[in-house]
Parts: sequence; structure tokens; C-alpha cells
Amino acid sequence: MAEAWLYDYTDFGEGTGRSPQPVLRAVVGVATPGAPSRFAAVIDTGGPITVVASEMLLTGGDPVRRSETMLLRLGGSTNEVGLYDLTLEIRPPASAPSASPISWRSIVAVLDPWPHHGTAVILGQTGFLDTFTVTFGPDGFV
Repeated sequence: MAEAWLYDYTDFGEGTGRSPQPVLRAVVGVATPGAPSRFAAVIDTGGPITVVASEMLLTGGDPVRRSETMLLRLGGSTNEVGLYDLTLEIRPPASAPSASPISWRSIVAVLDPWPHHGTAVILGQTGFLDTFTVTFGPDGFV
């Protein structure tokens, strides 16, 4: 089994929640295999499915449109979105420069236009958390 990767939380400048601490997000780098750039991906433990911006389909990953859609409630709106089979890869954190990305294929929902500045992927229960185990701690997550 591979060594777990430790990530720091990300502050997108959203201010504070109910405490004086800033709102921090669990963010990893995700791309399609072989793509030169990565996208910021927020891990959403309550999200039902992995959601990607439509631009992700243009970067590779052999997207295959499925013959089904779903209603997606995100960012205060409800959209009917297409579902795709897509290969993604999680990129290692800067603290593990010699580690190789890990690829997986899953069902993703594609949302256009994308509502979240600074990200292009929301990693949900189907398509990420059913593939990877994530452990959250006070100073970071693995």
C-alpha cells in the first residue's frame, strides 16, 4: 500500500464561520491523465457525486457521455446536468515531489457555467470518496 499523502487546508478568503477562525477547505490537485496543468478540487463529504467544470472534458480523460442526467443542487441553484465516465488523477502534494499521480475512472456530473471561483472540481461521495479514504485532522488531511 502506498504511503498516505498529507495535505494542508486551503483558505479561499471566505472570511470566518461562526468562530473567529477562517473557513478552510480540503483541497487537492486533480487533472486528467497526462494534462500539464491541474485544477483545484474541493473534497465535499456531503456531495453526492463528483462534479467537474465543462472545461475538464477538454483536457483529456477519455470522457464518455452517459445516457442519463441528474438534478444537481449546488451554489444555491438547481441544474439538470449530464453524466460522464471520466478518468481523473489526483496529484501528490508539494511535500511528496517524488510521488506519482493516482488515476481512477468514475462517473462525474458536468456543470456549466461553473459557479465556484478558484476551483474546477468538487469531489463527492460517488467518484471520489468511494475510491479513496480521507482522514481529516485539525492541522491537515490525508
